[in-house]
Amino acid sequence: MTSRDLVTVMRPPGQARREATTLVPMRPMPAPRPQRLVRSAGALVWRFVDPTRVAVPGEPIDPADIEVLMVHRPRYHDWSWPKGKAENGEPLVAAAVREVEEETGQVITLGAPLTTQRYRLGGGQTKEVHYWVGTPMPADDPAVRLRAPVARAPRTEIDQTTWATPEAAADMLTRRGDRRLLADLVARTREGRLATSTIIVLRPGAADAAPIDAASAAPVGGRASARGTSASGGTASGSAPTPGPGSAPGSPSVPTVPDGPGPRAAAPSTAPAAPTLRPAPTPAMVASAAARRAAQVERASSLTAEAAAHPADPPLGRFGVRQSFDLIDLLSAFGVGRAFTSPSARARQVLAPWAAVGGGSVTLVEALGVPVGDEAGADKDADARAGRVRAFAAQRLREQAGATLLSVTGAARDLIVEEIRAYGSSAIVGASPVSLGHGQIMVAHVEQGTDGPVVVAVETHSVTTKNPAVPTRRASRRH
Repeated sequence: MTSRDLVTVMRPPGQARREATTLVPMRPMPAPRPQRLVRSAGALVWRFVDPTRVAVPGEPIDPADIEVLMVHRPRYHDWSWPKGKAENGEPLVAAAVREVEEETGQVITLGAPLTTQRYRLGGGQTKEVHYWVGTPMPADDPAVRLRAPVARAPRTEIDQTTWATPEAAADMLTRRGDRRLLADLVARTREGRLATSTIIVLRPGAADAAPIDAASAAPVGGRASARGTSASGGTASGSAPTPGPGSAPGSPSVPTVPDGPGPRAAAPSTAPAAPTLRPAPTPAMVASAAARRAAQVERASSLTAEAAAHPADPPLGRFGVRQSFDLIDLLSAFGVGRAFTSPSARARQVLAPWAAVGGGSVTLVEALGVPVGDEAGADKDADARAGRVRAFAAQRLREQAGATLLSVTGAARDLIVEEIRAYGSSAIVGASPVSLGHGQIMVAHVEQGTDGPVVVAVETHSVTTKNPAVPTRRASRRH
């Protein structure tokens, strides 16, 4: 008798008796192939011991004046940095802020990237953990309201969290790689490189044969309402921004900056909401928020197209609108509070969902685009126009502000990327030029040195929006 399975053979009535059982070889089911590379993300979160102190870019800091956030894992009996595996299709930066909130309850924004850790796991797998510098955010920050509810990690996974000075953390950390990350953070602190500003360049989604009005696709009862808070810093949640005079369909209502570098974005007209504590979400809340998000995208992708204001300036297509919703997660991870956009219809429309839920202010800059209908004379002052675009980018780099978003198309985007690389360190200058796809962002981290701004790191991130092969079915109006 072998280890083969016995299969009983049923015979019809009246048939001669035969062997009741036969030996049938069963082909074993192949074991699932383990994922060779496990991608995870986390952050080294720091704060001042004095809660009233504010970080100034370029200012050296005594390591004794800051604290870092650590977690204890009872399964491994170790102290480490908050981190976790990215979910299927989740950008790493979104995974980093989500995992930190799950394990510690702290809502953070990301700064400069740190060294990526790689080590071997069982079964021939390799774990790759991406780290960023993280800072806590106030509960009333617009980026906090954009994020979906996060359920806390069980105590079997994380049973303790603590703030400790770098000296105490060095004695508590278990892994050598974690101590190397701490040493990097301490070096940045002493050299005045801990606090950085962020410049994000966004390439809007593409137009297609079935364009869509992004303004009417603004979320209704979306992420802001899932928080139980009202949107501020922009248009109230539940309605799209109202297009201004002469604006293309689906464009957010934005103030206009004259042809030139222009001033900083004006503060929103609406008063900010009162600080509110983030409630501890339940699994039902998380599932409900995910369902509402799916309904928003379904509704936005099924709307009827409107004609473009000009054939040379088409609006976003269906896929571009879906990307604009998913971009909210990327922008909130870096704490984007203001945005500048070129006059292009797509450049404005891609910001409509973010602005509609209170992401921040949006300012239109005429210098970042070629006027529609003037293509024949666009080359007459090409050099002057390129100089204005570069001057605008240089002004944004010199500002010691928070995260700033630039939504641009065409040649203006390429000029801004070149200007950013011109301020880069030796590693950035020697790198190949950055080429952005539709819906991708380039994140430049800027340090303020004695000789001016220096771009010390450049990242490229993209949304993982799926482009379905068949048109999305219109949701039933009866439900």
